[in-house]
Amino acid sequence: MGASEDQISALPDELLHAILVELRCARAAARTSLLSRRWRHVWAHLPEIILDDHDTTRRPLPGAVDAALAAFSTTAAPLELLHIHIRFLLHGSRRWVQASRAAPWLRFASEHVVGELRLFVPLPDVDGKEEELELPACPRAKTIILSLPGSWRLRPQLPGLFVALTSLQIGYVRMEASELTDLVSKHCPVLRDLFVVRNTRRLEVIAPRLEKLFVYRPTHEARISCPKLAELVWNGGAYNPSHHKFEDVGRHLQLLEIEQSSGAASLMRQFVEVDKLKLHISIPRGTRGYKRLLNETNQLPKCRTLYISLLWHNHGISPAMLHLLRSCNSTRKVSVNLIDSRGRLLAHYSCPLSCPCRSVQSARIDDIALSVLEEVELDNFTSSNDELEFLEKLSRCNATLLKKLVINSAYFPTTPLTKAICEKVHSMWRPNVNVEFYVFLGGRRVRFD
Repeated sequence: MGASEDQISALPDELLHAILVELRCARAAARTSLLSRRWRHVWAHLPEIILDDHDTTRRPLPGAVDAALAAFSTTAAPLELLHIHIRFLLHGSRRWVQASRAAPWLRFASEHVVGELRLFVPLPDVDGKEEELELPACPRAKTIILSLPGSWRLRPQLPGLFVALTSLQIGYVRMEASELTDLVSKHCPVLRDLFVVRNTRRLEVIAPRLEKLFVYRPTHEARISCPKLAELVWNGGAYNPSHHKFEDVGRHLQLLEIEQSSGAASLMRQFVEVDKLKLHISIPRGTRGYKRLLNETNQLPKCRTLYISLLWHNHGISPAMLHLLRSCNSTRKVSVNLIDSRGRLLAHYSCPLSCPCRSVQSARIDDIALSVLEEVELDNFTSSNDELEFLEKLSRCNATLLKKLVINSAYFPTTPLTKAICEKVHSMWRPNVNVEFYVFLGGRRVRFD
């Protein structure tokens, strides 16, 4: 090896690529071309291009994207990842991208991406006018994630196949319902995961291989035919059985995640058994809000794991949690994320005496049979009286197989966890129940003894 040649430059291209990929930034990788002639074109053969404008000291990202893709176009190397993220704000002024500027980026992706395409680009909203952005066929891409807030209208170039595409996420961009249906149902033959976020008034999915469906802010109408559907997430809006049709969908899911909202009961009745049921519950104030909770969750599907995210400040923890446990007695694990927003309220709300949460029935535990429950986990524990009351009631429920209780303190608890609190909780439970406490120190979860 010559005296003037450094040892790193003597490494084979494959190792240099591995080093540059760890930079996680195409612009930083490109700057290594200044080191020597040996490094001049190494970066243009990377398997990943990541362009993100979080570094606002550099030149505007759209120009950097054009330059990077132009340099890479001189090679025939396939891309495992193309990530372009242009953020809304730069030094207090808005940064937008015209559709005519973004279109060549998608054409580049269609030719080079064999792995994952991620495009996060804002478009200006000028007098409600829409700009059309064509999505060319990407025959080798396996994952496509498009988040395009603003006045975009995405137009797939059909006919055109996405023969390798297994995961598609389209968010905050408008599409014609018929074009979205054709794209998903006819041009993505191996699609398994579909994430749709607020982009059309009508959604029709006929996908024989689709396994995961995420719908945020559901469309006015939907027709779903996915015989292999295993995971369903339905958030941000109501389910209406008259307008949202599930056809040729199995009755057993691995995951069902929904918000407690209008129509939640009807959606849960679509399925007999769920391996993991995740409920996000925020109970409005007043008698009507609590009655709606009772109606929407009166009968939960059979599930092995029940995860509940509970915003509980309006009605307390015990009434809602006991009702949910009463409605689902087949679960082996219950995980509860407790969210108390009272600190952000001007005054603590107190339910009227007529609210069902104050009834004798809401406090009963003798009709709760948790015969197969083995583990309970509580997150965001703040040592409040409401939480301690719930733990005391839970300890007296019929749960003879319960072996483990895990309590995770909140990141910033209003009342820090103390040994006295731990001892009080320990005293509630049978000796054969393993009670564990955890706190967060320096961002790490550690055991509290």
